[in-house]
Amino acid sequence: MKKLRLARDGYIVMSIVFYIAGLTYIFLPKTSPLAICITSGVVLIVYGIIKVIGYFSNDLYCLAFQYDLACGLFLMVLGVIVLACNQRIIAHLSAGLGVLVLLDSLLSIQTSKDAKQFGLETWTVILVTSIIAAVFSVLLIVRPYHSLRAAHIVAGGTLLAEGLKNHCVVILTVKTMKRHSSEINED
Repeated sequence: MKKLRLARDGYIVMSIVFYIAGLTYIFLPKTSPLAICITSGVVLIVYGIIKVIGYFSNDLYCLAFQYDLACGLFLMVLGVIVLACNQRIIAHLSAGLGVLVLLDSLLSIQTSKDAKQFGLETWTVILVTSIIAAVFSVLLIVRPYHSLRAAHIVAGGTLLAEGLKNHCVVILTVKTMKRHSSEINED
């Protein structure tokens, strides 16, 4: 139960980190690329650890964390690479973020399908937030815009959408035995 609570709370904290990073990207575009790179490396490692903890937790529905072992390990390795090679990676950070969010969004689309099969009425919220995050991530990868300001807005929007998607997935799918029992008793 402790691992599940830690993973659930960790996902919520990471969602807040994504919200803050997204707003920072939008409203403070002059932030040092090196600071962004170092912060990104640390966030990737922490997020990877939270995902691995989530994978090994006892989630009743096993929806939110079903793909998190491989994703978590990948994020930790990527975080170390970003920290170690930050000067060479700075130019590729936005596209890399787009690829990560796209992958996570596609996995969340599958989670929404699984949630529907479980009978969760909120599966559509997961699907819609996943699609929104995927659209932002594709825009971040293909860069159809030409201004630096637009790039910052799309990167910030991608981070905000990823935070919202993760927040929705964990709130709507992670059930503990205690919480699940109280919902059954209310029906």
